[in-house]
Amino acid sequence: MFNDRFNNALRILNYVLHLFIAFALAAASVLIMIQFSRDVVEAFREHILASGFLHALGTLFIVWVLSALISAEITYMRSGIFHVEVFFEVAMITLLRQLILIPVKGGGETIQPEDLVFYAMISGALLATGIAYFLVGRSQLGTNRQAPRRLDDQANDHSLRNSR
Repeated sequence: MFNDRFNNALRILNYVLHLFIAFALAAASVLIMIQFSRDVVEAFREHILASGFLHALGTLFIVWVLSALISAEITYMRSGIFHVEVFFEVAMITLLRQLILIPVKGGGETIQPEDLVFYAMISGALLATGIAYFLVGRSQLGTNRQAPRRLDDQANDHSLRNSR
C-alpha cells in the first residue's frame, strides 16, 4: 500500500518535472529567437553582414537544438519513450555550430594553426557522432522498432487518414 502511494507520488513528480522542462524549453526558444533577431539587426547596424550573419546562424543552431529537445519531450510525454538518437542529434548540431563559429571568432582574419587543430578535432568529433547516430538508428530498426518519427510526419499521416 505504501509502495503504491509512493510510486504514484513519484510518477506525479516526474510528470511535473517534465512539464517544467517543457515550459523551460519553450521559454528558452522564445528568448533565443529574440537573440537571433537582435543579432541580425546588429549585423545590419554595424555593417558586418558576413560575420554578423554567421554569428546569427550560430544562434539559430541553438533554436534547432531546442526544437529537437522539445520534440523529444513531446514524444516522452505522449508515449513514455525517449529515443537515444536525440543526444546524438543535439551533439551533431552543437558541433556544426562550433564549425560555423570558429571562422567568426577570428574576425575574418586568417585562421591560426591552433584553431586549425581545434577545427580538425571538431570535424573528427562530428564524424564520430554521425557514425554513432547512424549505428544507433540502424540497430533500433533491426529490433523491429519503427524509426523515430517527427511530429510533422505524424500530423501528415493523421490528416491523410482523416481525408479518406
